[in-house]
Amino acid sequence: MHPDTARARRATPARVPLDREPHTPAAGVPALRETAQRDAGRPPGEFPWAATAAWSAVYLLAGVLGGITRLPSPPVAFVWPAAGVALLWFVLTPREQRYRVAMPTLLVMAFLANVTTGASAITSLAFALANVAHAVVGGGLFLRLAPHTPDSLRDARGLLALGAGSLAGSLAGTPLILALIGPNDLPGALSIIGLWIPRFTASTAVVMAFVLAWRAHRADRRAGVLRHARSRGEIALVLSFALAVHVIVDSTRPDDAFAFLTLPVTVLVGWRLGPAWTATYGLVAGAVGVVATLGGAGPFAEVAPVTTRTVVVQAFIAVTGLVGLALSLEVEQRRLALEASDRRGDALERTLQRAVVPNALLSLEEGSRGTIRYANPALERWWSGDDGEALAGRTWAELLGPDEHAGFLGALDDLAAGRIEVWEGEVAHRTRSGEDRMCLAVAGLVGREHVAGSAERVATVQLVDVTDRTALEERLAHQALHDQLTGLPNRTLLQERIDHAIAAAPRSGRAVAVLFLDLDHFKRVNDSLGHAAGDTVLVEVASRLVEAVRPGDTVARIGGDEFVVCCPLVEDRHVGAELATRILRQVCRPITLEGRTIPVSASIGMTLARPGTDAGDLLREADTAMYEAKLGGRGRTAFFSDPLFDRVRLDLQLDSELRRAVDEKQFVVHFQPIVQIETGRVCAVEALLRWAHPARGLLLPGEWIDAAEAAGLMPELGEWALGEAFAQWPRIAQLHGEHVSVNVNVSASQLRDGGFAAVVEHALQRTGMPPDRAVLELTESHLLTIRDSLVEELERVRGLGVRLAVDDFGTGYSSLTQLTVLPIDEVKIDRSFVSAMSDDARSRAVVEGVVAMARAMSLAVVAEGVETTEIARRLSACGCPTAQGYLWGRPAALEP
Repeated sequence: MHPDTARARRATPARVPLDREPHTPAAGVPALRETAQRDAGRPPGEFPWAATAAWSAVYLLAGVLGGITRLPSPPVAFVWPAAGVALLWFVLTPREQRYRVAMPTLLVMAFLANVTTGASAITSLAFALANVAHAVVGGGLFLRLAPHTPDSLRDARGLLALGAGSLAGSLAGTPLILALIGPNDLPGALSIIGLWIPRFTASTAVVMAFVLAWRAHRADRRAGVLRHARSRGEIALVLSFALAVHVIVDSTRPDDAFAFLTLPVTVLVGWRLGPAWTATYGLVAGAVGVVATLGGAGPFAEVAPVTTRTVVVQAFIAVTGLVGLALSLEVEQRRLALEASDRRGDALERTLQRAVVPNALLSLEEGSRGTIRYANPALERWWSGDDGEALAGRTWAELLGPDEHAGFLGALDDLAAGRIEVWEGEVAHRTRSGEDRMCLAVAGLVGREHVAGSAERVATVQLVDVTDRTALEERLAHQALHDQLTGLPNRTLLQERIDHAIAAAPRSGRAVAVLFLDLDHFKRVNDSLGHAAGDTVLVEVASRLVEAVRPGDTVARIGGDEFVVCCPLVEDRHVGAELATRILRQVCRPITLEGRTIPVSASIGMTLARPGTDAGDLLREADTAMYEAKLGGRGRTAFFSDPLFDRVRLDLQLDSELRRAVDEKQFVVHFQPIVQIETGRVCAVEALLRWAHPARGLLLPGEWIDAAEAAGLMPELGEWALGEAFAQWPRIAQLHGEHVSVNVNVSASQLRDGGFAAVVEHALQRTGMPPDRAVLELTESHLLTIRDSLVEELERVRGLGVRLAVDDFGTGYSSLTQLTVLPIDEVKIDRSFVSAMSDDARSRAVVEGVVAMARAMSLAVVAEGVETTEIARRLSACGCPTAQGYLWGRPAALEP
């Protein structure tokens, strides 16, 4: 068992002996704290001589006083205050000394006290044992019933515990009296018991109440709780009057029935004086009554027989001493509760005054509903600024925005009618200066408050100014649904608008058109002028789009240079085409930026919603049509159709098959010879990649290369082709000689991804390919990108000993200056110029110019696409030394 759990279980009431009070913190009761400190300071095992002597002396004194009231028959005292002392002795003694010191001493003192009254030894022993039983049982029960104030009397609960302990202790002693006296004198024992119970109960209750009430009074005085105690003059006056009434009543003849006169003064004492003085009054009044009765005076002097007289007097003592005390305790508890309530009220008032949250109390009464009864400084400052103008007496409607009156006053009506207890909502308010502020208002029913001398129902209202938060939320919501650069709706908001338009289309009988616009060659702007210039172009295009569309159309930017226009209420395809034409006319105008004129062109794909389509379908269809427009020459509009959809489906299928082909290595490398024109000798071979499709046979790159680039497969596929081509060099050297080079094409994506030099170096090392026999071919259209981002990478490749060639020279947009900057070793003239040399003078001039330029720049030259001897002769005539084409051989796999 966990130690803490064990301790917790030992502390439960069911496990505590009757005489052991459950543990309670001493911090809340000063007297108990004092006792704990005293006990803690005594060395273990030290006998408490002083405390024992003091208790013994007090007990003997009380016994002597009780002995004075001894009756002749039966031989018992009329009252026995020592019983209360005995129970107090038990309760106020530290628990470890109760049975070891206190109770044995009490047994001896009780025996001696009874002997002094003239009782016999056996009777004294019986009474002594009964006194000890009375203290143990009564004290133990009191501690169990009043664990919150075990050493003081503070409330009605403690008084009830005191009464129950007194009665239980009195009953506990009766068996001992019967056991010791009954065998010799049973009637006498029963007579003693008849008097024992009431006199022990009353004596114990009155004495204990007196002592414990004064202990509480002393502790409260030390703690400063008695700030509102009665004056000494009032105490003296009330006590003197009350005791005078008792003296008068107890001085009358027995047949004068004036005992009831003591009841009003008892109530007076309990009402006006505190518990300590009321207990004092009860003790003194009881003593006066006992003395008068024993002297033959007072209302009870001639009550017969003597046992009845004793019981009646004990009852009178108990009523006089305890009824007033019960009233006094209740009055005191109520006074403390009121003081606590006042303190809480004061604290609440201070809190409201110092609160930074504006709040107010509003009247809910008919005719004044909404009138401000109280406004804290925070609210007044919020409304009027530094002036802090008072708001009490104004109506809350003066603080509301013009459109909020009905709603808020309706909430006050609901609060007044009890239909709701709390209302909360965001309400527009207006300050004295006319500034509109959005506030979270919380109104709650308080109840009735005293206002201007009368009670009225009020509600509390708290305001939290959420203007800035609301503005921030609106900005965040706008950012979540709009493009940051252009401010246009983004894809999320666009899809909502499209779906909404599709849902509304059946009611209007019209269609929904979606136009997908993509800028042509926009990447060139970013690469040549920078992304800042590109952003400026995008913002201008967005503005032109907004100007071109109809009211109610939605223009969105969904990424990069892609824009989408959603056009609801379109009659047919022709209306959509007219709108697309207007958009292209508006967008495709040059933009002047920093003194430079930038041409702008765009392609548009358009589709119309059909039954069963949603926003996602329309965006995919329009995107597909847009790519069709680009394939058709750019700067135009294409409409989505079912055949186009079939082609898209085939493209998706091709994409899937390509990925599987890369994983399964379905590609092969064919080689085409590059020869010296004059001799026909093979000086190099170009490695050309083919797809050995399992169903469609051998596929040329033109059928799948674009799809592979779009799918991002070219870096992996190009690396494999590079290694495969290099691995075939030994067989190529065996066939054509070791002087033969291997030319391998490099894709643009391989160059963009970075780390290309490391890929080449790894392929050379893995295959053993001589670096000076490797030539990497770069398409001329890639040179613009190379110049900006990968010149250093190409220098590292060339540093390996590998040569670089420009493929398809003459088809791109690179300048002659770029050829002087880039590390190029060879130029390959595009077949489109070579094949037209015989018939086209311009093409022939291009070829001759490139050959002359290459010779001047010390670059090797290869002519591509030679199919006739005539072309070969013309190339040789103009000084081109090498060429390749079907004239010397088609691409083929190496012979085994």
